[in-house]
Amino acid sequence: MSSTVTALNLAGKALTPGAQRSWWLREALAAEKDVEPRPLKGDINADVVVIGGGFTGLWTAYHMMLAKPDLKVVVLEQDICGGGPSGRNGGFASGWWDELDGLIALYGQDQAVRACRALGDSINAIGEFCSTHGVDAWYKHAGYIYAATAPQHDAVCAEIVHLAREVGAADELRALTAEELKARCASPAFRSGAFMRDGAQVQPALLARGLRRVLLERGVTIHEGTEVTRLDPGPPALAVTPGGSVRAPKAVLAVNAWAVGWPQLRRRLVAWSSYIVLTAPAPEKLAAINWTGGELVTDFRTSVRYFRTTRDGRIAFGGGGGRASSRIDDSFTRDQRAVAEAADGFRRLFPSFAEVPLEDAWGGPIDVSPTHLPTFGSLAPGNVYYALGYTGNGVAPSHLAGKVIADLVRGDDTDATRLPMVNPKPRMFPPQPFRSIGAAVIRRAIIAKDTAEERGVRPNPVMSAIARMPRRMGYLLGP
Repeated sequence: MSSTVTALNLAGKALTPGAQRSWWLREALAAEKDVEPRPLKGDINADVVVIGGGFTGLWTAYHMMLAKPDLKVVVLEQDICGGGPSGRNGGFASGWWDELDGLIALYGQDQAVRACRALGDSINAIGEFCSTHGVDAWYKHAGYIYAATAPQHDAVCAEIVHLAREVGAADELRALTAEELKARCASPAFRSGAFMRDGAQVQPALLARGLRRVLLERGVTIHEGTEVTRLDPGPPALAVTPGGSVRAPKAVLAVNAWAVGWPQLRRRLVAWSSYIVLTAPAPEKLAAINWTGGELVTDFRTSVRYFRTTRDGRIAFGGGGGRASSRIDDSFTRDQRAVAEAADGFRRLFPSFAEVPLEDAWGGPIDVSPTHLPTFGSLAPGNVYYALGYTGNGVAPSHLAGKVIADLVRGDDTDATRLPMVNPKPRMFPPQPFRSIGAAVIRRAIIAKDTAEERGVRPNPVMSAIARMPRRMGYLLGP
């Protein structure tokens, strides 16, 4: 491992993933005065109990309080607000125009476009929230770049642009010439590209902690350090914790990848890992490659890599790790192999940063759905609500989910509750042990295929066949 560390120029906290919180969250907590969790002690009553203090749970509470300020909402979080995926993701508030093929296959063209428009509204609404409430979460609406890094990707790039044009959204997603791409971000690995208007970067932990502050100011009760060990739906629902319980007519499950542990939801997703490496500040290097506009960037690998800049001139570079499971443990956050894979991708795409150390790294589980897209809705007997399956793209969809769930809780028939991903017929993964074993094998095959193509090597035929299995089985995952 020492030779890998040297070759990839890994340093500092990049060598100890999982031993500390994400760089985003450490930065956010350092700016707060009172961060000590207040666990639930005793038995209380509420109008709505929200299980999960990440983006979905917090946005749900926010939208409920907007509509009915006197509502008694209690949020229960096993760690701290933003301690899970909401505080360690890439901070990509991005649209769905690149997902049109899947949306159309699931819901038809008109509903697909309607969903994309609704998500675009949520991206703008996040910026308005930050401005209104004084939340400095680095919100910058600069758009989203897609970059092809292998010959096989050029056709994929052309297809997403063509599909946007076909549905009348050519202004939302357009092709970039090689020169236009270079003018925005000049990586020697980039071949062709596209630009999506719906794209804003945020510092995700600052957004999560800002949401927490606003909710506390509005009278929402938040108990961090409070693990919910059992939820009896009732009605009324009863959320049981080691220190007490919350009884409420309505309950919301906003637990992201941890839904693999909930009987009602476990077959609707698998947990995959995603990791980020972070450079030391190098603003002069960013200027040299023209990447100063704040655009989000991703490639076309199936095991997608995503990257963005920070205010102090760093690059945060993420990629899907090789771990896939239906059980979440410390191995998801302490995976040095996943760090090395992300770092290797960064070094290939940005060789001019060779002397810039990668000084931090972190990762964890994301909730992957069979359709690559989230769903929102209610569970039997009808008073428990959920959102899950963001598949690594949850910053903007979680805002939309919060709006949908708040309307469902109130029983309102709105544009949001009529979106096609609300209460669709559930799609299921296979039962155990096939779910965990299959997910792990397929994940490694996808990464092997992507890596071979990017290096100009013919992929192993067996690996390619395994990587394509999810599509052949009817899932909207894989190449």
